Amino acid sequence: MYRPAPVETERKLFGTDGIRGVANVYPMTAEIAMQVGRAVAYYVRNGSHRHRIVVGKDTRLSGYMLETALAAGICSM
Repeated sequence: MYRPAPVETERKLFGTDGIRGVANVYPMTAEIAMQVGRAVAYYVRNGSHRHRIVVGKDTRLSGYMLETALAAGICSM
């Protein structure tokens, strides 16, 4: 069963502009993107309203890796 990470982890990852960093260097790894996707899906699924998840990215090559990992995390829930 999926258990969300403690709030302390959330505070470390998210800044005013979301998660930022160099691709493939913590926290901008595929593993973290997948965990974020799972957390988003968990939040949406357990909410009281019907929600949709939209994934956007820019054209940098790393965006494809992160998009795929994020979507995999979302779909795994």
